[in-house]
Amino acid sequence: MVPKLLLCLVVLTMGLASAQEARVKRSDVVFMGAKDAEVYDAYGATMVSWGGKAGTTKGAENWFKKRVATAHEQGLRYCAGLAFRTAFREMIDFDRDNFMDSVCRTLDGEPLLVPWLWDQKHKDGYPAYWFCTNAPGYREYLKDQARRAMVVDVEGLHIDDYAGTAGTEWRGGCFCRHCMAGFREYLRANVSAERLAECGVESLDDFDYGAFLKAKGFTVKDYRNKVGSTLPLGPEFLTFQYRSSAAWVGEVREYAEGLIGHPLMLSVNSSASNYKSLVIAPQLTYFCGEVPRDAAKLTVPTNSIFVFKVGDALDRPQVSTASGQDWAFVMEQSKPGLVRTWIAQAYAFGHQLMCPHRQWAYTKEKGTHWYQSKPEEYADLYQFVRKYADLFDGYDAIAKVGLVYSNAAFRQNKTATKQACIELARANVPFRLILAGDDWMDERLTAADIAGLDAIVVTEPLVLDDEQKAVLDAAGDKVVTWTGLDTLDEVLPRPITVEDGDEITVILRAIPDDGQAPFACHLVNRKYVGETDSMQKQTNVRLRFAASLFDGADIASATLYAPGAEPLQLALTKTADAWEIAVPELDLWGLVKLERNQ
Repeated sequence: MVPKLLLCLVVLTMGLASAQEARVKRSDVVFMGAKDAEVYDAYGATMVSWGGKAGTTKGAENWFKKRVATAHEQGLRYCAGLAFRTAFREMIDFDRDNFMDSVCRTLDGEPLLVPWLWDQKHKDGYPAYWFCTNAPGYREYLKDQARRAMVVDVEGLHIDDYAGTAGTEWRGGCFCRHCMAGFREYLRANVSAERLAECGVESLDDFDYGAFLKAKGFTVKDYRNKVGSTLPLGPEFLTFQYRSSAAWVGEVREYAEGLIGHPLMLSVNSSASNYKSLVIAPQLTYFCGEVPRDAAKLTVPTNSIFVFKVGDALDRPQVSTASGQDWAFVMEQSKPGLVRTWIAQAYAFGHQLMCPHRQWAYTKEKGTHWYQSKPEEYADLYQFVRKYADLFDGYDAIAKVGLVYSNAAFRQNKTATKQACIELARANVPFRLILAGDDWMDERLTAADIAGLDAIVVTEPLVLDDEQKAVLDAAGDKVVTWTGLDTLDEVLPRPITVEDGDEITVILRAIPDDGQAPFACHLVNRKYVGETDSMQKQTNVRLRFAASLFDGADIASATLYAPGAEPLQLALTKTADAWEIAVPELDLWGLVKLERNQ
């Protein structure tokens, strides 16, 4: 048998080059699950995520291999898929005699169920138990999933509901014996005797956190309401659960890579949307999950903007879908035009919306059902991206303003930064998020993060440790406390303005450190009309860009590309301190190529 350390070294050496190439490109067209070759062709697909694994029945392995082969024959990368929370039926069959030992438990010892699977049962009538990823029995089952996913060569691995046990706090768990043992060891390694004494813990010998809380009179309701704040050792317990979850995902990836013999891309069903979801980021190649679009509002979404900007800051692409409720609404109301705005917005911000060919839908009344679309509703947008891939790949948003994201503030539910992010984006201020971490996020705000910025925006209250606060103090007058756009306007003129047009998102992008490549400017029309599920076209729009955005580059020409339209040369005017571009018509989405004078 090859020693584990040597095996890891061999895997890393063999796969070093491929690991560097195994990135999500901005022009990637991603499917959520495997499809037929004709469907891949219709959309110009480049990648499959949520690709599943071999099942446990006869012939399942060959069926899975055929799915992967079909994708590879079309030139697609394939990411197999594991399920950490929803494959309850397989777990029951896998560990038939002892599966109840792996079920998550409330403070009262009651078994937890997966709430959105209320309408599903095992063939023998067992409900959809929520299994604990800290339980050895369940971990063995998850490794069995990984083995079945690695029976054929794939490029990546996706994990659905990766958090496993983390997340049970809002249902009152998990206080199973495995979590109690794991938390006891976590406290030994990470928490001081002084902190334990402060919380009333005299000894960790046989310490059971659940029994400890019950002895103090706390109930399941108390735990659900207070776990992350005032509950004794509550913050530590939550940290243990989320850190354990992320570490286990890393172990599964390492295990799968050992089986297949090369590095794997890794994604999880999540988005860069909140502090809990960011714990896993260091393990990932990309996020691949739900980003709610608030479909019922019948407007171009705003919440997704924040997710995209956090993803940029983490250097983790957000390959997204909408929520099950969103797809149910689109299905019931027949609103493909609304979905088209989601696609345009995602790619304009440098991320992706997975092909909406078949998507999970959910309502309380119907439970799980499926939204099924047709290629003619959406494929033209994805083919547009593939046609002009050279204006997507490698491009980052130009930023002259930094907006500080404090993870510690978000953990205290102080989220003014999110609203500031949305307002800056809608006002077309070229900005980026700057991450300031804490014990849940390893990133730290440094002088290099703010170098070259014209302004650094902070929101109140500013929750930072002394070291990170000192970095901002050193920036002096560049730091602006956010009270709205007017505050920033007082110190920095708008670098991008739109005249004779409104509700247009303008995102100027460039390839970093490439003085030859053209600039790429995305224009997304936000004038969606819900009643008719159509766009209100805007005409004779004039755009003005401060010359400073181009860092001294001389612009030679401007060409507009749009889905379903021929390329159009645009009028370009140079003034003393700006470039002005006239756009005759904007429907849903336009991409302006700005060539440099060489």
